[in-house]
Amino acid sequence: MQLFSPFYPHLMNSERLQKTGHEWLVPFADNLIKTELYQTIAEKGDPAQDGLHEYYVKADGFFNAQNAIGDPYLYFPDQPVENQKALVDNSLFFCQAVPYALRALGLEEGSVLHLQEWQTALLALTGKQAMLSGIVKSCLSMITMHNPYDAFLSCAAIQKVMPREKVDHVSRFLYSGATAYQIGLSLIDAPITTVSDTFAHEFTQEALQTVHFTPHLQSYFNKNGVRGVNNGPFIPFSSQFPKRENHTLAELQEIKLKNRHRLLQILDTYQPVERFGELSWRGGPLTDLPDDVPILVMSGRLDLMQKGFDVLLCALEKFSRDDIKVVLTPMPVRAADLDYFYEVACKCRGNVTVFPMRMKEGFAELQAGSTFGLMPSIYEPFGAAIEYMANGTVTIARATGGLIDQIEPNVSGLLYREPADAAVSERIKTFMSAPIAALRKQNGWFTAMADSLADCLIQAGALYRNQPDRYYAMVQKGFLQAGRFSWSKTAESYASVVRQVAEFTTDFHSEKGVH
Repeated sequence: MQLFSPFYPHLMNSERLQKTGHEWLVPFADNLIKTELYQTIAEKGDPAQDGLHEYYVKADGFFNAQNAIGDPYLYFPDQPVENQKALVDNSLFFCQAVPYALRALGLEEGSVLHLQEWQTALLALTGKQAMLSGIVKSCLSMITMHNPYDAFLSCAAIQKVMPREKVDHVSRFLYSGATAYQIGLSLIDAPITTVSDTFAHEFTQEALQTVHFTPHLQSYFNKNGVRGVNNGPFIPFSSQFPKRENHTLAELQEIKLKNRHRLLQILDTYQPVERFGELSWRGGPLTDLPDDVPILVMSGRLDLMQKGFDVLLCALEKFSRDDIKVVLTPMPVRAADLDYFYEVACKCRGNVTVFPMRMKEGFAELQAGSTFGLMPSIYEPFGAAIEYMANGTVTIARATGGLIDQIEPNVSGLLYREPADAAVSERIKTFMSAPIAALRKQNGWFTAMADSLADCLIQAGALYRNQPDRYYAMVQKGFLQAGRFSWSKTAESYASVVRQVAEFTTDFHSEKGVH
């Protein structure tokens, strides 16, 4: 198995990479671009390297993303239009370069490319072009959509990866252009896949997808179907709970309280300059916090189109001082993204603190010592509920996407959802077109989500205070639920799709008399 990725010179450590000796010229936008292939230096005894070869495509002038959070999709963080242009150009070049990499490695025949996201969707096109031009003998493709984000490609952009003699034909066929997924999904050789069973269903049934994100892809979804393949866990189980679901409730309570007290010490002393917002108890030190006051955590990318940080902030405004303690660790792209965080941290002084960066210490303690982990997602292809479960922390999540697959409601976590009539299409469109909290707070769908979340937080706090056995039973069931997800199951599901592609191709060639 081969993994191909761009080489990002400003984001990646090249010390673990070495040249393969393969160099070639890639035709791109009427130029020939010198391209090199690097590979990972395998570490002895590393089981992750068994059978997997990691390759990186390097070319001067490409993949020069550079930003504070190490995001390979951010070339111009403060210039969205320029950033999108750069992202499209770099994605097109990568898709053009990979078939040449296959030839360089002697993989001209029998390859099935597993494409990820719109950024590689055009490999379904460039791979077939490579077959027609003799660069490779056969090159099939399948695709996994981790997100509904797509990108419009003008004819001028698409022509950068087209042979000159095909340019006029493409212009007549596509008129003004098409999106990456419209082209890629029309040319793949397998069913469309995504990263959870429920999200696969939502692509054609959830108004947010059919009205806002993917109305232009519904014909492809309905024709080919979308298959859900649940992800596996991204972190191991916490060593703090060696017996996991086999711990007694009393043992779980003892371990959780130890983790909680360790977390309180860290929150009291760890004061990086980026941190803002005060946590206290009755105006005094946080270390005096009683054991029955819940501590909540929300972490992740500050993506206002998906993660729901602003929904949570709106919900927190409804709580009185000392009713709740919340730690937020968003990863912002721009300083202005934190405006609402500052506002709520000021209004809710004593209840909310924010670490808007990668924590250099305390993050593991935060995951294992908090009472609840929060995921108020607007939509969620898979989600991180099992990461909280693996740390012995109960998840509170909006009932959407992969979170539904991970959480058994009121057993291994808590799910909530706003009334169905709140998510009308006009409100969805208005919400998604105004990614600023001050404007969203006038939106009925936004306020319904915030109100439903606030109600769930109140219920969760009451459960923690008044029904400790039920809370620790959820911790126990969380370990059991997290253990049901594994990458081996995920790999086998994707392998079955690859086999389906290979078998279909063999049968097709046999019927046509092709060998």
